[in-house]
Amino acid sequence: MAAYAVPFPNVLSHYGQGDLVTYAVATGSIASFISPMIAGSLADRRVAPERLLALLNVLSGSLLILTHYAIAAGWGPTTFLSLMMAYALCNAPGFSLVTSIVLSRLGDARREFGPIRVWATFGWMLASFGIGWLALDNSPYAGYIGGGLFLLEAAYCATLRPTLPPPDNAPRRLRDLFGWEALPLLKHPDHRLIFVTSALFTALMSTLYIYTVQHLKANGDAHPSATMSLAQLCEGLATFGLAAALTRFRIKWMLTAGLVFGLMRYGLLAMDVRPALVLSVALHGPLFVVFYLTCQIYLEQRIDPRIRGQGQALLSLMNNGIGNLLGYLTIKWWFEHCRHGEIVDWSRFWTVLAGGVAVLLVFFLICYKGRKREAQPASAPL
Repeated sequence: MAAYAVPFPNVLSHYGQGDLVTYAVATGSIASFISPMIAGSLADRRVAPERLLALLNVLSGSLLILTHYAIAAGWGPTTFLSLMMAYALCNAPGFSLVTSIVLSRLGDARREFGPIRVWATFGWMLASFGIGWLALDNSPYAGYIGGGLFLLEAAYCATLRPTLPPPDNAPRRLRDLFGWEALPLLKHPDHRLIFVTSALFTALMSTLYIYTVQHLKANGDAHPSATMSLAQLCEGLATFGLAAALTRFRIKWMLTAGLVFGLMRYGLLAMDVRPALVLSVALHGPLFVVFYLTCQIYLEQRIDPRIRGQGQALLSLMNNGIGNLLGYLTIKWWFEHCRHGEIVDWSRFWTVLAGGVAVLLVFFLICYKGRKREAQPASAPL
């Protein structure tokens, strides 16, 4: 995804379609309301998730190549956005399916998930550096390379041993096909709190990258993109420590730490000085790893394995659909409110967002109950 996503705004601007960036990005949020739940239901009930992911990657790769060709050939906004929407629908279930496949094959998710998940960070960094090294920041060939990587992933997925759903797990009602069986998870107070907190936290963090780059540039940073790469480096390092942290601390305190890191990030940005801005970028790793990966592991441990795919898909819907869309709308409005011509009151902008994270942190601490620890027999080894 990074092969095309990082240079994508530059490619559109290079071909005179920069005003379509917001609409193109919004297709991902719209798709997150539709396809992840259907794909999760199919993976839980009908189709091996490995085979489903292979098919979706073939479609994603082909559509991504066609989308970038449409940009270069000047097929027009309607055709371009239609192709982008089709790509988003095929790509949206990807992360939840990958997570479901990986977690289903682990004996101890707390210890084993982190060292595997870190490869996603390495892949993002490798693609970003590779596209920059090849000088494709304004070229549709970045999209062609991204599409080719999707096709390679599809070929690899086809070689994996399929995880077949239980024979008695076939859908009996139309609602089961659309993944609505996961919706009753929202009735459980802790499950509901995890989904709601994750969505609201995503809303508050949704445009962080966009405005952090602008803030760095306004603060005199000549290479804001290079500075932002520190976030991926710290994310990779933090992922290695996830296993040790999960075995030492309860889920509640891991999620609390993630929210605290978010509060610290906005607090540092509100200081409006270069060292604090760079440190806030470095906090991306602990924030993302400790909060979002812990949410995925929570679902793996606390929900019925028969709806594992639908549970991860529902989390994707809450974050990428509701959370991102809410964040795009509200934070853009707040940014415009803090901007006066070319001057932005950055301290005011970030302070209010930090206040939102603080309220969410208090809400989570008050409402989360968790499971009581089971008492060990006196003779049990520590």
